[in-house]
This record gives sequence, structure tokens and C-alpha cells, in this order.
Amino acid sequence: MPSQSGEQEKALVSHRIVVDGISTHYYEQGSGDPVVFLHGAGGNAGYWLRIVSEVAQQHRAISVNLPGFGQTERLSGEDPEEVAGFLWKFFDAIGLVRPILVGHSYGGLLSLMVALSRPADIRGVVLVGSGGLGRFINPGLLGVAVTSGPSPFPWIARSPLGPELLVASLAAVGAFRPWRLPPWWWWFELETASSFRGLETTLRTLRASSTYRGQKHVLLHRLAELPMPVLTLWGLHDRIIPFWHAIAADRRLRNGQMRILPFSGHLLPSESEDLFLRHLRRFLVRVEELEEASR
Repeated sequence: MPSQSGEQEKALVSHRIVVDGISTHYYEQGSGDPVVFLHGAGGNAGYWLRIVSEVAQQHRAISVNLPGFGQTERLSGEDPEEVAGFLWKFFDAIGLVRPILVGHSYGGLLSLMVALSRPADIRGVVLVGSGGLGRFINPGLLGVAVTSGPSPFPWIARSPLGPELLVASLAAVGAFRPWRLPPWWWWFELETASSFRGLETTLRTLRASSTYRGQKHVLLHRLAELPMPVLTLWGLHDRIIPFWHAIAADRRLRNGQMRILPFSGHLLPSESEDLFLRHLRRFLVRVEELEEASR
């Protein structure tokens, strides 16, 4: 019979901690070497929970609500470099040592910034439809980001069926096969679309990360500084950030792997969850094998 402490270790736990004066919410499950999941703009930590449960069988898996999203308080601003600095404080606060980072979209940009700031303290990075690897971004999204004045989205969300309309629009653009998105994705996305604060933070994040030329923070020229294994995962039919950003990144990485999935869009971790997990597990094993070989 398993011990009570062993069962508790395996259970998903919701935590709240104050980091640098910011009340921060995250989920944690499992034990062992840490793997941290970072969601995209407009998302929340709940998107990763099914994947966290799978990874937690071998690792300490953590999914954090970024500042201003979910149940985490806002920072003073939404500049990605400020958020990346906050993430290091969060890692230190919960005792993480050399985590593997898994970042989707905006979370990928943050993963890059975190890894580039202290490369010796990161074991590996997984970039999923990541920002920061090229200028191009969906013109509709860019138009929202660079248009001055208040966004209509928070007000749409307050109208009858407004959140449902916003989520359906995201599914149509973000997924190659929207009908493959699982029910839990719709639930968590509706939660975000129903939050006035969450939508405001999404808009501020887009504006802090974009200019009229496209993405503001392009880090291709710095990828050769990353010594750790890096996996770039992309949907071939990504209409938010195109797959050729993955190819450009792979050419510059010293220790990189690239996988482009043919029947996926930008919402790859949700739309193609099983395939995503398969590639992620292989990468986690590869990190361990490379470390064993270097000893």
C-alpha cells in the first residue's frame, strides 16, 4: 500500500506564494528534476494541467500563472524582460535548481530571455510556437497590438455570449483543426475571456511585445549563446507565428532539435496533445542522456 506522503507527492497541488511583493499562483505535481511550463499571452496555468500530470510521473512539474493572468497579481508593467526577471525570483522562492523550461508562444519568448540571462542555470528549453524568433506575427493580432486607445475585447467579453465569441475566434485562427481542441481547453479559455483584467493584461502584453514592424524582441542573433539542449516544436499550419521561425532558430542553435507537426496550428499543445507529449518525453530523456555522457 503506498504511503500517504507518497500519494501527496503525486497529487496536483495549487499553491500561492508572495514573490517580490506579488501574490503568485502556480500548480505543482510530482518530484525530481524540475520542469516549468509557461503559458502564452491570454492563457493561464490551467492549460498545462493534463501535461503536468503526465510529466509529473518522472519529474517535479510546475505550471505558473504569469503576472496579470489567472490568480497572479500584475507587475508594474508588462515588459517581457521585467517578467523574465520576476520568473527568476519565483524559481528562487520555490527552490528550483536548473529547471527545464517549456514555453508556448509568449511563454517561449520568456523562456528564451530567462535562459539567455543565466544559461548555466537552465538544463533545457522547449519552444512551442515561440515568440522572439522573427518579426512576423499574425496581421490581425498585430493590428490589435499597435492600435492606440482601449481595446474593444474587454467590452465584448462583458456582452451576452461575448466570451464565447472571443474563444471561438481564437480557436478558428489558432488551431488547424478546432474540433480537436479538448473540452478543458474551452473551459480554461472561457475563464480567461470572461476576465476583464486578464484581457487587459493580454492587450498590454501584446503592446509591450510588438511594434508596427512586428515582434519587438527578436533574439535569433543570441541563440548561439545557449549551450543547453533546445527543442523547437511548431505546427505547420500555425497562423499566429509561422513555422519558418523554427527553421531560422534551428540553424542558429548549438544543441538544437526541431519538429514541425503537419496537422497542427498555434495551439499545438492542446490540439495535438499526445504527439506533443511524445516529443516532450523524448526531449526530457535526451537531456538526461547528454548529462550522463558529459560526466
